[in-house]
Amino acid sequence: MLYPHGRAGLCGERPLPWLGPEFRTDDDSGLDDAVAYGIYGGYNLDQLLSLEASLTRSTHDAEHLDDVEIDNTALLFGPRLNARMSRGVNLYGGAGLGMYFLDLEGDSETETGLYIGAGVEFPIQSNVNLGLDLKYHAMFDSDDTIDSDLVTLMVRVGFNL
Repeated sequence: MLYPHGRAGLCGERPLPWLGPEFRTDDDSGLDDAVAYGIYGGYNLDQLLSLEASLTRSTHDAEHLDDVEIDNTALLFGPRLNARMSRGVNLYGGAGLGMYFLDLEGDSETETGLYIGAGVEFPIQSNVNLGLDLKYHAMFDSDDTIDSDLVTLMVRVGFNL
């Protein structure tokens, strides 16, 4: 039996300190200065299992290259296991496939990879929730132009459909 309950929303991501060698930081904190934006969607198959997808875009400073940026568009899709807590709070974990469209000053490449993550959703109103996701992205580098894995923190506002 399918539960016709979907989620859609807007999201923002912030890459965290554990970045691969191609992403440079702007100061001694080790934190990349990129902020991503995008859209997120999900569909509950039942109370335990759902599917999620997101499309985000970000720009990062390139390591060892002054005034050069790496544009990253990430498309993610995978299953998610949910654990409903009290007061409508939802804890979850999931893993899935990612496609990463990278552009370094006209040198474009597409990387595939996997992500694994966990998060929590809090209800704000009856059909609106606030989500917080932490994800590790492992890219299967096809060549040495851009070599990186990412850890991201996503904050999103979702609407239950």
